[in-house]
Parts: sequence; structure tokens; C-alpha cells
Amino acid sequence: MSRKKKGWIIAGSALAALVVFGSIGSAMGNRDRDSDDRLAPAASSTAIEAASDDGPAETESPPTPEPELVEVPAVVGMTATEAWLALTAAGLSTQEVSSFEDPMAIVESTSPSAGEQVTEGTSVTLTVAVAPQFTLAQQNAIRQAQSYLDYAGFSRESLIGQLEYEGYSTEEATFGADNAGADWNAEAAESAEAYLDYTSFSRQGLYDQLAYEGFTPEQIEFGLAHVGY
Repeated sequence: MSRKKKGWIIAGSALAALVVFGSIGSAMGNRDRDSDDRLAPAASSTAIEAASDDGPAETESPPTPEPELVEVPAVVGMTATEAWLALTAAGLSTQEVSSFEDPMAIVESTSPSAGEQVTEGTSVTLTVAVAPQFTLAQQNAIRQAQSYLDYAGFSRESLIGQLEYEGYSTEEATFGADNAGADWNAEAAESAEAYLDYTSFSRQGLYDQLAYEGFTPEQIEFGLAHVGY
């Protein structure tokens, strides 16, 4: 009986020793894993810092294209409508035609000026002539004077007389003749041709006839030279 108990105690002691050694081994294994876990983030952090220091690869931006230059077209003398069309066709901008009181007003100047090199899309300012305000009688006198000039050669004096014959006052007739756009030298040449088409004239006879019509000596000489005298 006493020997059996002793064997049980020895066996129990051996089992207890195994349990103790197992616990120690488990604890040591845990310490090793903890040590590995503590080391891993440090290595990872170093790698991240190294990557951060290098930074991402930079990409080059495409070069910015140079702005295209265009030449301001010559629009002085055009109507506001014609100038607007010419400027927009050239790639420039200007006031809308509707902003002008008279879309047919004549352009007197531009800013920038014609011939200047500017960036495409630049706004060009137009300055137009203000249309004069005529009375109804003045407007009609101008139109009737132009109608006579289209029909035959007239001197200024004879055209004023013709308008007075039509019932215009001297002031209205003079205004109409002076604003009809006549070239009095050309009118003298036209009259000289018409007289020679009608009949033969000596140089002096034609001179006298043109003087009778009211042409000035300078205008008469121009007309005579035009027909070969």
C-alpha cells in the first residue's frame, strides 16, 4: 500500500512538472511573438518614411500655347454694320450693331488703330459720325439735286437756279446743291461733252457756253481739256 501511494505521488509530480514547463514555454512563446509584433511596426514605419521622403514621381505640364495675333482691319469709312462684319470675321470683337443709333453711320476712327497687331478676341472700339439732322425741305432739296446731277451736267449756279424753279427757297436750293455730293469739274466735263454731241463748237464758243451755264474759269478749263480743247 505504501509503495503504490509513492508511485502516484511521483507520477503526479511529473505531470505537474510538465504543466509548469508547458506554461513556461507558452509564456516564452508569447514573449517572442510580442517582441516580433513590436519590431514589425518599427520596420514598416521606417519603410513608409523612406517612401515619403522620396515622394511621388512628378509629371511635366504641357507648355501653354502662345496667343494668336491678328491685324486690326481698316474699317474707317465703312458703315458701322460693315465694320462690325469685318472685325468679327478677323476674330476681333466690337460694339453690337444695335448699340448704334444709326447702324449705317460712318466709322471715323478705331481703337486700336488699323494695322496694329493684337491678340485674337481683342475688343475694337468704333467711333462713328453723328448723322446730321436735316429738315424735310433740306432732305428733299438734296434728293432732287442729286436727281438732276444724274440726268445731266450742271454747274453749282445752274443747279441752284433749277431748284429755285422747282419752288425751293434760295437757302434750301443752295443747301441742296452744296450737299448733293457734286464734283463740279466732272460736271463741266459732262456738259462740254453734251454740247459737242449736240453740235460743233469752237474752243472759244464752247468756253463761252460753259461760262453761260455758270461754271468757273477753272472748271471750264478742266471741261475743255477733257474733250481735247
